[in-house]
Amino acid sequence: MKLGFMSSVLPRETLRGLVDAARRYGYTGIEFRPEWGHGHGIELGTAPWRLREARAVLADAGVAATCLATGVRFNALDVEEQRVNRARLRQYIVLAAEVGAPLVRTFADALPENDAALREQALDLAAASYAAVDAWAGQHGVTVLVETHTNMLAQYARAIVERTAGAHLGVLWHSAHHLLREQSVSEAYGQLRGWVRHLHYVADRRQQAPSEHDNVEQFRLLLQDGFEGYASVELINPSEPQQVLAEHRRAFDRHLAAAGQGHPRV
Repeated sequence: MKLGFMSSVLPRETLRGLVDAARRYGYTGIEFRPEWGHGHGIELGTAPWRLREARAVLADAGVAATCLATGVRFNALDVEEQRVNRARLRQYIVLAAEVGAPLVRTFADALPENDAALREQALDLAAASYAAVDAWAGQHGVTVLVETHTNMLAQYARAIVERTAGAHLGVLWHSAHHLLREQSVSEAYGQLRGWVRHLHYVADRRQQAPSEHDNVEQFRLLLQDGFEGYASVELINPSEPQQVLAEHRRAFDRHLAAAGQGHPRV
């Protein structure tokens, strides 16, 4: 398992500033959030030469573009809105490929809470949209992810990927959300096993993070199945971003050691 962070931790930093921070604190990957005007400049409409330059900067530094964390959302019950978002996702898949990111994050929440029939309809429509872009993702060497976000409990994320039956769809596991809805880490992983491609990681208890036990258990379950992807720190506009990166580096080493891999740094 490797450690990265989302550009939301340092939203005003340029790409080179993000790379410098990654190397300073021992991170090997950066997840880029487009659409929010972050300083990295990796957006739809960015000039191709700038994207080539960004890819070269990352390669020279030995820092990976782990994921393009888009805001594309497939929870609409309106078919036309689904089509619009499919078109946006196709554009983001191209952007991810150009910058060298193998993953694109999407949402399929919020789901209808108290109407099972509407919820099933939403899951079916989401699966149809992911299926519609699956071949396009494969052509560009990209895997699309559905995040366990808000009320997208693990069983619903699993239902989407299974109904899609695509080769280029997986799950971004963000346990903090389902823990707030009293779905445990072990229960969620029982649903997600085999589908997790990326992890959102928060260890700051002031930010409604999972407990020490839950973070360690999440690492243990993933590691026992050979997970080699990224745990990506996701905090949005923290007041002390350098402190966040330093603390999460230490927490990651601690949790990794407790889960049975590696040794914590001193």
